[in-house]
Amino acid sequence: MPREKKMRRIDTLYLAPLLLALLAAGPATARIKCWTTDEGVRECGNVVPPKYAQKKRIEVNKQGVVVKELEEARSKEEIAAERERQRKLEEERKRQAEQARKDRILLETFSSEDDIVLTRDGKIAALESEIKLTRSRIDKLRDNLDQMIRAAAAQERAGKEPSAEVTRDIASLKRQIAENERHIQDKRAEQEAIRKEFQGYLERYRELRRQQTEGKEDTP
Repeated sequence: MPREKKMRRIDTLYLAPLLLALLAAGPATARIKCWTTDEGVRECGNVVPPKYAQKKRIEVNKQGVVVKELEEARSKEEIAAERERQRKLEEERKRQAEQARKDRILLETFSSEDDIVLTRDGKIAALESEIKLTRSRIDKLRDNLDQMIRAAAAQERAGKEPSAEVTRDIASLKRQIAENERHIQDKRAEQEAIRKEFQGYLERYRELRRQQTEGKEDTP
């Protein structure tokens, strides 16, 4: 189809005589601008009035063919809204890409749900062993603390103030016991975090396998 037929041509009968005169008087490459007033009237000229410079308008060549269409300029609010929409789209694209990466790693790491459970239980058991060792350390520290307290009491019964060394050792032992107890609390928190993390792995793994199964069933 000739290009001229693809272009939208302005009906010369619709154009005002002023437009025809402008087209005839101007050079071959001249373009006439047309816009619509607030009253809905189509006007044309060499220059768009400032009032309508940001409104929707067209440019017409010597043959009366529309060669350019300019949309109405967007407001600051519309521009801001579009930027926000694009930002959210980009965030969603990144989120989906990151989820796809995690899904790929999950399927490559575990061959079954049992693998996930065994890995989870192994991590929890390792922390439990560390907790037991820490409890054993606390028991020894408590024994030492009891000895220091008894030594201080003996000095007091003898009418003496507990020595600076005994007092310092008692304070040190109490501090070590508190630190080890906090360590156990931290490890308990790690165990709980692992349970939640691997529960998420299990649920996602099941969903991915379900999707794979459904995909195979849908394949002819």
